[in-house]
Amino acid sequence: MHSPSDDKSEITINRREAIKRTAMLLGVAVSSSSIAGCMGADPSKAGTGLDWKPQFLDKTQAQVVSAASELILPRTDTPGAQDVGVPQFIDILYGKFMDEEEKAVFAKGLAQLKSGGFQDQSSDDQATAMTKLASTDSKAGKSFLRKLREMTLLGYFTSEEVCKNVTQYDPVPGKYQACVPMSEVGNVAWSEY
Repeated sequence: MHSPSDDKSEITINRREAIKRTAMLLGVAVSSSSIAGCMGADPSKAGTGLDWKPQFLDKTQAQVVSAASELILPRTDTPGAQDVGVPQFIDILYGKFMDEEEKAVFAKGLAQLKSGGFQDQSSDDQATAMTKLASTDSKAGKSFLRKLREMTLLGYFTSEEVCKNVTQYDPVPGKYQACVPMSEVGNVAWSEY
């Protein structure tokens, strides 16, 4: 069992490392409702910032989602979750693409955070609240946090702003050279099957 001070070092990892890790995880664990949401919801079309009107979440739930998503991906030298419309994306996923069981788990998790005044706390207190929720034995709490992280990362990495200005997509990494002397490639031969 870790104390909150032990977990703080995990929360404050370098942003570049966090993006690398999350990019790897995106290919591994994305639910079907999230994929469907990506196909139908465009976070860049929703208003950004805190002045948006939620369509499916109530106002306090939307504030909790905004604060939590910004805690997961804060603004640094790259835009944060709120800057690219992630809370609006989560609102649309919640209302249009989650089944009733997913909605119930998500709403229960939001209620737990909301009951402690999560949206009005400092970022350190919010991090402590999220760590406390993650360390509980509650399966629903862990499912909520997993879903929240999944939707935050999905909304962030599929937003137009991030795709165009933060990530670098190179469909063919490096140029193809058919005949290269072995001495130029470190005397390593690639095996063919």
